[in-house]
Amino acid sequence: MFQLSDLISPLEPADFLAGPWPEQAWWRAESPVQAAVFEEVPELASAHAVLASAGSVGVFIGNGDVQMVPGGDTSIRHYEAGRTCFVRSDHIPRLAEHTEGITADLGLPQGSMHSEIFCSKGDSGATMHSDYDVNFALLVRGNKRWRLAPNHHIRNQVGQCFPDGHEKPGSIGMRLADRVPFPAAMPEDAHIVDVAAGGLVFVPRGWWHETESRGECLQVNFVVKRSMWLTVLGRAIRNVLLEQADWRAYAFDVFATDGRQDKALNTLAELLPGLRAELDKVLSGDQRQAAHRIIELSGLKPVARTALTDTTTTQLS
Repeated sequence: MFQLSDLISPLEPADFLAGPWPEQAWWRAESPVQAAVFEEVPELASAHAVLASAGSVGVFIGNGDVQMVPGGDTSIRHYEAGRTCFVRSDHIPRLAEHTEGITADLGLPQGSMHSEIFCSKGDSGATMHSDYDVNFALLVRGNKRWRLAPNHHIRNQVGQCFPDGHEKPGSIGMRLADRVPFPAAMPEDAHIVDVAAGGLVFVPRGWWHETESRGECLQVNFVVKRSMWLTVLGRAIRNVLLEQADWRAYAFDVFATDGRQDKALNTLAELLPGLRAELDKVLSGDQRQAAHRIIELSGLKPVARTALTDTTTTQLS
């Protein structure tokens, strides 16, 4: 089973979790040993193999825009034309198992991570942007240059952000930002990182970055996309209210214009005192007890390590 210790080698997991994780970038220039682990995965034998097995493929068409196309010949034509392609790769058993192991080692809820594959050829790359997810980007083959810098303009963004002149006015990023406008280019003191086969770049949430790739590149990303504390609380409240039939009723007529809207608003208003009572129950006791109760009510679960062990044992037998 590929684990966090393998992913970030030679750094020890304890040092990573006490240091870079989750807010500081970290990188390893190359590792033939780690590259070989992924070269052995049949589905990663080539970019064509990756794209042929995918149900759908994202194609970068410029200016941060992505076009979704079917896997197979259509996506391969885009790849051969020099466009970077990416796929969700949870359908590849080995990568799904690796993702579960890393999720467990990070102490994240089950389902918090997934894997993606990026394929490119020739001279390619990604222009400056920042992502709302957390990325472990492992280059299986090829060469890539990264430029990375902390984002001092927005905290805990919930969508991609782009530099000044490319960010859409009124976007959620602009609305949630602490400072605007966003920078127009990468800061002069940005980290410049060159990686080759087996190289790894840990990109924290929100860090500005841009990349340049040379030759045929194949990269596997292990991605953290959830859960926000807002998500945890929302799940907990939903699970509490789900037990009550009145809250499970459809919200009919909320925008009706023939008088039915008043009835709909009255229905919701009558539910609110019960909501307040349920919240009081959830938040009762000291704050730590309430926090523990919210996590429990959310229904989030840790990765079952026994299942991981059983999978590994089956592979070895």
